[in-house]
Amino acid sequence: MGNAGTAGNGGSEAGAGKAGTLFRVSPYMVIPSRVGGFSLYLKQDDNYVLYAEKGELFTDAHKERLSRLGVEHLYIKSEDYSFYARYVQDNIQDLLDDESIPVRERARAWNDATVAVAREAFDRNLPGNIDKRRFRKIQTLIAKSLKFLAREDALRELARFITEGHELFQHGIAVMVLTISVLGTFVREDADLMVSVGVGAMLHDIGKLELPQEIFRRRPDGLSQQEKDMIKSHPALGVGLCSSLPLPQETLQCILFHHEREDGTGYPSGATGELLPSYVKVLTLCNEYDNLTRGPAAGRKTLTPFEALTRIKQSRSAYDPEMLKRLIAVLSKADIAPFTV
Repeated sequence: MGNAGTAGNGGSEAGAGKAGTLFRVSPYMVIPSRVGGFSLYLKQDDNYVLYAEKGELFTDAHKERLSRLGVEHLYIKSEDYSFYARYVQDNIQDLLDDESIPVRERARAWNDATVAVAREAFDRNLPGNIDKRRFRKIQTLIAKSLKFLAREDALRELARFITEGHELFQHGIAVMVLTISVLGTFVREDADLMVSVGVGAMLHDIGKLELPQEIFRRRPDGLSQQEKDMIKSHPALGVGLCSSLPLPQETLQCILFHHEREDGTGYPSGATGELLPSYVKVLTLCNEYDNLTRGPAAGRKTLTPFEALTRIKQSRSAYDPEMLKRLIAVLSKADIAPFTV
C-alpha cells in the first residue's frame, strides 16, 4: 500500500500521459477467475493506494468488495496500460455478453479493445515518419462511434463479430485506420462524415458471419458458382444485420458497396465510379490493400506493401486514380511506398 503518484486526466486513452500518470478504468473490468497483468489502485482522498498486485487472480471477493465500498473507478499506471489493453481484448466477449454490466461500461470496454487493435494496425500500416499524434484522431473517432454502438442490440452483434469473426474484426479496424488516414487528406471539416465512414469501415465485412466460414478458407477456383454467389451476398447480409441500428446512410453505403469497382466489375450492384461516393472509393481501395498485405488467404500469399500497390496498379481501372494517389502519398510518408502513380 502507498502513494501511487498523481492522477491523469480521468480517461482511459492508450499511450497518453507521462510515466507515473494513472488512468481511470471501470471496476466492472475486474473479471473473476482472470489474472490482470497490471496493478490496480484505489483513490483515497488525494492518495492512490494499491488494491491488487500485478499478476494477481481476480476473484468474486474482489468484485463484492468493490461493490460494497461503492467504488466507481479504479486506476492503473500508464506503463501498465498495454497489459490492460491486452486484458480487455482477451476478455471482450465476456464483457460484452454480461448483461449485468451497464451498457455504458460495456461500450467503454469495446472502445478500449478497439483502440488497442487500432494502435496495432496504425503501427503496422503507418510506421516510420508518420506523425503519431494523428492517431489521436483515430481514438476520437472510435469514441464518437459509440453514439451508434452503445446499445444492447449493437453490443450483442459486436460481441458476435469479435468472437466468431476475430480476423474480420482485426481486418475491419485496420481498414478503418487506412480509410480515415486517406480520407483525412481531403475531408477536413466534416467530423460526422469521418465517424460514419469509420463505423462503416469497421463493420464492412460483418455480413460474412451469416455465411459458412469454410467457404472463405477455400481457393476461389475451388468454389462452385452457388458458393461464389453466397460470398457476393455478404455486403447485403451486413446491411441486414445492421438494419435495426441507428446507423447513418454513409455507414450503410460503406457496408453495401465495399466491393464495387470504378469500372463496374464489382458487386453487388455493378455500379460504376460516377455512382459511388468518394468515401466508398477510398474504402474499396484500402480494403483491397489490407487484404493483400494482411496474411495468407485462400489461394494467395501475403504481399509486401510494394507488391500490393503494384498489384492494385495493374488493376487500376477498378480503382479511382485520385484515391490511389492519395493512398500512395499516405504510405509514402510512412516510408513503405517507394514509387508514385
